[in-house]
Amino acid sequence: MRNLHSGELVEAEELWNMDVVDKDAYVCRGCATKVWPASYDAALNKRRPYFALGKGEHHAPGCDVDGDHKLVSRGQRERVGGSDGFPMPFPSRLSLSDGQAPGPAAPAAAAAFGSATLAAVHAAARAAAKGQYHGHTVKTIRPLCRTYINFPNDRAFLPLEIPGVWGSTYAQLFWLIPNKKPAFFKNPRHLFYAPLRWKDLPVISETHCELTLGAGQWDSAARGYLSLCRLRVDWSGWSDVRRRTLQHEIHAARTEALELARRDSGIKGWIFFVGTQDRLDPGLFHVDDARFICCLAARMAWPERQLAPA
Repeated sequence: MRNLHSGELVEAEELWNMDVVDKDAYVCRGCATKVWPASYDAALNKRRPYFALGKGEHHAPGCDVDGDHKLVSRGQRERVGGSDGFPMPFPSRLSLSDGQAPGPAAPAAAAAFGSATLAAVHAAARAAAKGQYHGHTVKTIRPLCRTYINFPNDRAFLPLEIPGVWGSTYAQLFWLIPNKKPAFFKNPRHLFYAPLRWKDLPVISETHCELTLGAGQWDSAARGYLSLCRLRVDWSGWSDVRRRTLQHEIHAARTEALELARRDSGIKGWIFFVGTQDRLDPGLFHVDDARFICCLAARMAWPERQLAPA
């Protein structure tokens, strides 16, 4: 959805990190209809935050948001983008700016922001009418990961830029940690991903949180792992809110994976992170930025069968 004050697109999970959630600050990204944040109190709500329309409200005619789930369903089967663009907004660049979100705007500034928001919505509507979107900038990796999950047949074509990480498309930027004996990658920094291993609880300390991954050296004969890879999250510089948010997201993904797996056994909880491989231990990975890690429940598809090189 879109922040009415800043004009920026907002992921619902960002509400977890806010000390105070402004319930009047959000509109639909496609038609500027008022939407309301829900399930954002991590202390009370077990599920992820989301935005909902008010009772009896509907998106404006022509708004494409209601049709997004149909496009995602189609995207699981075939490529939906083309040379003229992509049929829905998608993130194409991760920003590393440390700029803080703006505070409450003065009346004149609020009017300007409102105009900017409406202009952005109208621009999105014009793009939707043409079936053309060419990407936008995001501040966390979560929108990137959802796009990667939802549109497997477009990964090799969708542009993506992460400063400091090699690659120019989704297929090149995302690296699956494989089920084999860990080895050193030629480039130690990537947007890695792997299943989370729920049997092993996170190891929590003041300086870091260490997670066990469902990846490593697999023994086909014994049908078990000889060794497992680990992700060490260095959160020594994080706020207490950021630390709780990560733990809550991991718990939410576990709950989602267990519930969804009753209908689809292929669904797992996946951890994504922009991080580095340890210089001494190839089975250990590091991440230290809260914007560069997320956990989602999903069935993963690899139509192009692209795995991370050894």
